[in-house]
Amino acid sequence: MSTLLNVDNIHTAYGLSRVLFGISLEVVEGECVCLLGRNGVGKTTTMRSVMGLLRPSSGRVVWKGANIVGWAPHRVARAGIGFVPEDRRIFAELSVWENLDVAARSARRPGRWTIERVYELFPALSERRNQQGGFLSGGEQQMLTIARALVGNPELLLLDEPSEGLAPLVVGLLREKIAELKAEGLTILLAEQGVEFSLALADRVYVLQKGTVRHSGPSAELRNDPALLDRLLAL
Repeated sequence: MSTLLNVDNIHTAYGLSRVLFGISLEVVEGECVCLLGRNGVGKTTTMRSVMGLLRPSSGRVVWKGANIVGWAPHRVARAGIGFVPEDRRIFAELSVWENLDVAARSARRPGRWTIERVYELFPALSERRNQQGGFLSGGEQQMLTIARALVGNPELLLLDEPSEGLAPLVVGLLREKIAELKAEGLTILLAEQGVEFSLALADRVYVLQKGTVRHSGPSAELRNDPALLDRLLAL
């Protein structure tokens, strides 16, 4: 399998406040990679840097061989990277179907993920297709955000804190759905602070601390070494 994404020594700041200090990672086609760490360690900033929402001051973000630093987010999306943001950002006044239709039309990428196909993955959205997004539950809004990214037919899906703020039952359902996407061959970069959620899905893990990569390796390594996991996340 080829490397789809290579983040090479990026430094990113919000104004004068530096957040990332030389983050490097790679994502290989067909795998699920997790950025694991507590709040404020740089997971979301890394995702936003990949997506073009923030521009690194140095370093490269290489997508399928091309350095995409400086590309506008819509261009990144049309190149094959889908983004599920932490704050969801659905169109609250539009129906479920309208949210999906807008995303499908703007992405302009043909593929297997149609609106009907995402309804099969998330039956609850099919049942509520005419309901305004603002009236959905938190879990349903998260499903809609993922479905909206999928109809753009991405080759890489960025999931930023997908389990945050959701009830345990919904988190379990969401984990099953992401596992289905992984089983279908979709490449995923996941940012999470939920350890159990992350290690159940990820092939490889990068543990972030204060804007740097503290540890990287197979997720099985952390699953089988609770002492190492505690030490890394207690920092």
